[in-house]
Amino acid sequence: MVWSQMAQSYCTVATKSLYTCRACALRPPSHKRSSVVTLTKMSNSNSQEELDAIFEQKRILRTRVKKALKAMEPSLRSQEDNAIQSVVLEAPWFRSCRRLCAYISCSALREVDTSKILSQILQNPANDSHMQMKKKLYVPRVEDKNSHMRMLNISCMDDLIANSMNILEPAPVDDDGNEREDVMQANEPVDLFLLPGLAFDRSGRRLGRGGGYYDTFLKNYQEIAKAHNWKQPLFVALSYSLQIMEDGDIPITPSDIPVDALVSPAGVIPINPAALDRM
Repeated sequence: MVWSQMAQSYCTVATKSLYTCRACALRPPSHKRSSVVTLTKMSNSNSQEELDAIFEQKRILRTRVKKALKAMEPSLRSQEDNAIQSVVLEAPWFRSCRRLCAYISCSALREVDTSKILSQILQNPANDSHMQMKKKLYVPRVEDKNSHMRMLNISCMDDLIANSMNILEPAPVDDDGNEREDVMQANEPVDLFLLPGLAFDRSGRRLGRGGGYYDTFLKNYQEIAKAHNWKQPLFVALSYSLQIMEDGDIPITPSDIPVDALVSPAGVIPINPAALDRM
């Protein structure tokens, strides 16, 4: 069974549960829209009322984007999936990366497809023009309902199993009973994260599904990279055209982590200087 068929067969669950690894919202500079509490104000006064207001704004936006994604024509979705993955596969920053973390897309969650990207990495034939050398791939595994997620190394599709939500994840041990390598314990840095989400803007804000899994994980990895004096990885989000919001439409909290770039069907949208330098 090919990757896309396997993923589609497992991804048959509802999208309302917070117990998925598809959850975070990201933080760029504050903006001028009066309807959103800014980061500066939040840092000075972290009142529960302000947090509640932001969470409600996020809830409303999630509902709106999920409705739009549900109404997206299958042919358009397929077209944009192919375009986004082609952009990634041809990008110099992808071709040159040696270690990366990437999500396993689930059609029931209406995420941008990653099946072609992951298949390229895992197949990795010596004569593949997309690959300069073998890449090491880590994919997410949700451990509990408290925003605890790990990224574990896989080398083939058989390393994946369906979790309680029927979402594909890496098994914690391999066929020999050995624990899979956790990226948090790896001896070498990750170059790239390919991230999912519900909504994005061109200043780096990213709205997840509300569980905080990615925000927590990305913050922890940034701290590990800093402690090892490693170069920080690129955080690149994959986005359908309809998921890109106007700047200021996505509310933020101090715990939200910004992305460095977006990949849409139209191409790469670099956001910060690090992304401009490396893209």
